[in-house]
Amino acid sequence: MTRRSFLKNSFWLILLGIGAYPLYEFVVSKRIHPPIKVHIHKHLLPGQYIGYPKFYLFETKNGPIAVSRRCTHLGCTVNYEPNLKMFICPCHQSRFMWDGKYISGPANGKNLAKFPVKVLKNNEGYVVFVPRGA
Repeated sequence: MTRRSFLKNSFWLILLGIGAYPLYEFVVSKRIHPPIKVHIHKHLLPGQYIGYPKFYLFETKNGPIAVSRRCTHLGCTVNYEPNLKMFICPCHQSRFMWDGKYISGPANGKNLAKFPVKVLKNNEGYVVFVPRGA
């Protein structure tokens, strides 16, 4: 093998390695992060709710519902208005029912996200699973 052919082959191997590294990082080292568990040590009666920075937890006769506070339009934090029983986005005035269903505004028919909720044994509280980045 001549020095010229060695350098030529080395160049292509280096170029291939530089191109393959981002693909390797994307496919192999991509990790799925588990959701954040929020423990709530309080039992709610049907019709009651409790607010947290990322969600509101409502207790209904059919079980608990955790509704995201992130607006589906541009990601603003929506506020819950208890006397209207709806969420209102302070930025662009999108409106959602208490259970996250879209009513009006620029969110274009997208409901607020709901998070999984687990009821603890003996009704001692709840665990809400909030996805990372939500």
